[in-house]
Amino acid sequence: MDLFSLLTLLYLVEVVCTGTHSLWYFITLTMGPSPFPEMAIVGMVDDVPVEYYDSVDRTMTSRWHWHKEEGNVAYAQMKRLAIAHAAHSLKNKLQHMMEHFNHSVTLHTYQRIAGCELDDDGTERFQAKDSYNGMDVLFYDVQSYTWSSLVPEMRKDYWLIESYKGLFYQFYQPLCVQNLKSYLHQERSILKRKVRPRIRVLRKQVGGAGGVEVTCLATGFYPRHIELTMKRDNHPVPEQELIRGDILPNGDGTYQLRMSLSVSAEELREGHRYTCSVRHVSMDNKLDIAWDSQPKPDIALISAASVTALATVLLILTGIFVLKKRKSKVPGCSGSGKIEEEVERMHAAEGVVKDAEELLEMERQED
Repeated sequence: MDLFSLLTLLYLVEVVCTGTHSLWYFITLTMGPSPFPEMAIVGMVDDVPVEYYDSVDRTMTSRWHWHKEEGNVAYAQMKRLAIAHAAHSLKNKLQHMMEHFNHSVTLHTYQRIAGCELDDDGTERFQAKDSYNGMDVLFYDVQSYTWSSLVPEMRKDYWLIESYKGLFYQFYQPLCVQNLKSYLHQERSILKRKVRPRIRVLRKQVGGAGGVEVTCLATGFYPRHIELTMKRDNHPVPEQELIRGDILPNGDGTYQLRMSLSVSAEELREGHRYTCSVRHVSMDNKLDIAWDSQPKPDIALISAASVTALATVLLILTGIFVLKKRKSKVPGCSGSGKIEEEVERMHAAEGVVKDAEELLEMERQED
């Protein structure tokens, strides 16, 4: 099942938007020598595999093991009829494609993605699309309830693209929507959960010219739909300058997405501010994480001076403490006057330390 899940995920036509749930069936028919079953079906609600069937076991394995269908024989029978019809239809189309392209009996595949979408307001949609050896050949027109050919020389082939309005409109779409609603109810703790993304700004040296690569990383979020943008001084960075990755799964069922920008040494000297902005259904407002390409020079100088002053004060205090210890060990050395002078010096040093602490606190507030 893992192999077919991977193959079918690569065949996804689009990402479902927030507020919409979907149930897609990915059907793969293989003809010719192959270690895989002749036909395999993977059903996925949003991004979660929920059903699997292959022509070897001839059993539809459900995520909740058919326990809701044991008392609904008619519903289970409808699924079996749908599988039988899909197998017959795809075999005929695969054979017709082989004849049309004059292909010999080697390894060939015919795939179909078919399913339904359900919006939060109750709007329903049904879609289907076929491919032969990885090439798109047919798509289902939901307006006319007919198949349309994507192969120019086969557009008038009525035998290939014929379909019946009642079969899809009155059978497949209601069956798909009913199944989707059942899964959304049974698996609501998984399918309807919301997990906030964690945002990080990463940077690393690139090449030897002093440039860096700035990366916005959003990870640990669910559902998978997310908006990630990068700004330079509050203006969107042009898309052609960005390296945008794909939404990838994490091992815990959440997702990650990253985008990167190459920043030259000259741009770094200009001191631009780069901001990663994220919008996700788990957050009420967008989240901005900023990075300044160059710290302010005055702050850097003040910080260095403060550290130097504080180190000097510590050295003075250490010297006074050691001197006092040595004098206390010398016989006959009361030195009351000297001790009073040392106490005054210590009080003065404490004032310097207090001034240094106030200076550091002012720096933190400015930052």
